[in-house]
Amino acid sequence: MSPDSFSRFALPVATMILLAGCASPEPTATQPEQEVTAVELNLPEPQPIAPCDCEALAVPEENYFDRGVRALAARDYEQAAIYFERHRESGGSEAQREADVGAAFVALMTEASIATGEGGASGVDERAEVMILALAAVQTLEGRIEALDALNKAISEDLEKREEALKRLRELTLGQ
Repeated sequence: MSPDSFSRFALPVATMILLAGCASPEPTATQPEQEVTAVELNLPEPQPIAPCDCEALAVPEENYFDRGVRALAARDYEQAAIYFERHRESGGSEAQREADVGAAFVALMTEASIATGEGGASGVDERAEVMILALAAVQTLEGRIEALDALNKAISEDLEKREEALKRLRELTLGQ
């Protein structure tokens, strides 16, 4: 081999060896293993549950107004009126207003049921029954309004006729 070809061959080989030495990984020092400690939870201790009288909490106290509404739902208007009167006697101004409303509703429904010939409950929930009664009351009041409108129209026509008759009478008496 000639010195030129040797240098051409040796130089790249030496460079590759040098670079390969630089690229080799260093031996890593072994790190000591960390001890794994148990995780401590700081949750509060469970407290014993006191006995609960759940039935007493679940049953709402019923007053005479509630009983009156139930009687209305059952369409027992006499008993409802009695309950509303007892409710009036049992409390203050709020009870007085509630009793007045209940008594007025009883009076309206008594009249409406006599007029329409309605009988017992329709077999639905008490709340729905009270809603049915409220709708019947609205229909009754609408009927009253229509009757009063017709009466008002008839009275107005009669008044107009009387005023014309009075006008003619004046003309006749003044014209003589």
